[in-house]
Amino acid sequence: MHQDEELHAELLRLFRLYFEANQDWINKGTRRAGMDTRRLLSDIRRVCSKRRDHIMEWRRELDANKAEKKAQKRTGSGDKDAN
Repeated sequence: MHQDEELHAELLRLFRLYFEANQDWINKGTRRAGMDTRRLLSDIRRVCSKRRDHIMEWRRELDANKAEKKAQKRTGSGDKDAN
């Protein structure tokens, strides 16, 4: 989960930078300001994709754990000779 917190913090940091760059682009309208804004949007997209992958991985682990517990219940409830 530590890496997820880092990705979340990075996403927030990039969004703040994007917000400032976007304001700069709106106010100045320069080519450079537009390039900076687009670069930050690309960076945000990259971090969002990583974060999405981590969330999907976490979900797969949860599903695998549920399936494992369910299988253990099935095999454990029918085995009365265990004790």
